[in-house]
Amino acid sequence: MQKGKLLLIGTGISDERGISLAGLEALRACNKIYAERYTNLTPEGTLARLETLCGKKITLLSRESVEGEKELLEAAKSETVALVVAGDPMIATTHVSLLLSAKKRGIQTEVIHASSVLSAAIGESGLQAYKFGKMVTLAYWRDNYKPMSAYDVIAENLSRGLHTLLLLDIDEKLGPMKPSAAADVLLKMENEGKKKIFTPETKLVLLKGIGWQEQVKKYCHISELSAYDEKQGPAVIIVPSATLHFVELEALEAL
Repeated sequence: MQKGKLLLIGTGISDERGISLAGLEALRACNKIYAERYTNLTPEGTLARLETLCGKKITLLSRESVEGEKELLEAAKSETVALVVAGDPMIATTHVSLLLSAKKRGIQTEVIHASSVLSAAIGESGLQAYKFGKMVTLAYWRDNYKPMSAYDVIAENLSRGLHTLLLLDIDEKLGPMKPSAAADVLLKMENEGKKKIFTPETKLVLLKGIGWQEQVKKYCHISELSAYDEKQGPAVIIVPSATLHFVELEALEAL
């Protein structure tokens, strides 16, 4: 009879201090601990400090190893294994697939949740949570890959009076998308889509390093985004609805 177990444990939106007491206790009881950093970013030294806290070695896995699933599932057949994930573990579809694969193999699973940028960004912006539409990732444009899906989602949300949360791409080669690159992609999409959504003077909400030691919270023009490229931490952008409640507008102006 199999006695293994696979846990997905979130560390929250900051560093190792964002993990819950339940998560830390679970790590201390694990036989093996792995981590991935391609779905989100963590401050330098986070995993090393987490190793000290739980008293166990943490093995960093590549994207291919996590998505391939073999190493994690083989280990979890007979041992208690954890995958440490920045933010909340179940936001990334990769982790949903991993849990489903484990269950199909008869491996016990458990998720220990943590704070997510999805709720934190909405809270920090001051915008009303129920007025957000579908969120979407703003992907890098390449020579043969110029997706317009983000533009279409934004247009649909705006037509319904809803805000849009944009998650900025994290690419293994290009790294996390900087605000200036996001501005460039948005204006290029406008040039293609021609729905009169964006100009250099369009105002957006930039949230960078939320939960980190230094945070950027700005309601600014697209042309101003590049000023925050060198600030640390993962960034998200919110495209506000054109119809703002007066409290929402006051909150944005106070950023």
